[in-house]
Amino acid sequence: MIARSLRFAAAIGLLLVLASCTLLHGRSIDRPLVYYVRNVTVMADARIPLDLIGGIDRRVSAAIAATRAPQGAERVVLLVKIDRLGFGEGARRHLAQAKLTVTATSVETGEPVAQGSFTVNSPTDDSRWVRQALAEEIAARIRFAFSLTTPRIRRAAPPARTISTRLKTDPASLVVPNTSPVPPRAAAAPKAAPQKPVIAAAPVAATPPPPKEMAVPPVAATTQPTSPRAPAQPARRAADIGSGTPVEQGASGTIRLRAECDPAVTSNCTAAP
Repeated sequence: MIARSLRFAAAIGLLLVLASCTLLHGRSIDRPLVYYVRNVTVMADARIPLDLIGGIDRRVSAAIAATRAPQGAERVVLLVKIDRLGFGEGARRHLAQAKLTVTATSVETGEPVAQGSFTVNSPTDDSRWVRQALAEEIAARIRFAFSLTTPRIRRAAPPARTISTRLKTDPASLVVPNTSPVPPRAAAAPKAAPQKPVIAAAPVAATPPPPKEMAVPPVAATTQPTSPRAPAQPARRAADIGSGTPVEQGASGTIRLRAECDPAVTSNCTAAP
């Protein structure tokens, strides 16, 4: 009986000590607080997955960076300690559950000014998203408790629209990569004697044919028939010219009956033709 009373008294004393520490070092977070939060640190033991710790730290840090500094607020840093990670009870027995303690410590004095314990449940039991969903729920609870701004989600710019004249019914064009196949590594072969480089002669440009001229019909050379020249005849005197001749008065001339010679002039010419 006495031992039972002693255990009960020890439990009461421990509760009073914890209550005094809470009253001396800070107050419970029962409503949104306004502090100038400068930084956050997430702590846990080796049983807590690292991706859960990193997800909480990344989300709370983004909220701190997006929050505008309130005027005249006390500067604090946050210490988030994950005490337990397990599953819920009753209807939440298949959902992940985390119990954590958040402490706000003053930058000027180094003493805790606010402290609170939270129990957060994951909204899904899908093993692919359970840790990230739980990290988002914990970060949302911390943002609400310390009046932090929810950061905006960056949206990727839509791809630029292009105009194409290809119809939807046309087959898609094939794109052949411009890569040459790499030959397999061949066995080492004996080195051949170096050969002189062959200098390729520059191609000679073909000479264009001369322009064709219009053909002119050939002109046959014509030769004039030449008559045999008569031998020179001596001149006749005017006294020798008789009347009734066809030669005019005062002129000298001869009438040849034959083309070869004139018997009146030439002595060796016969009179008969």
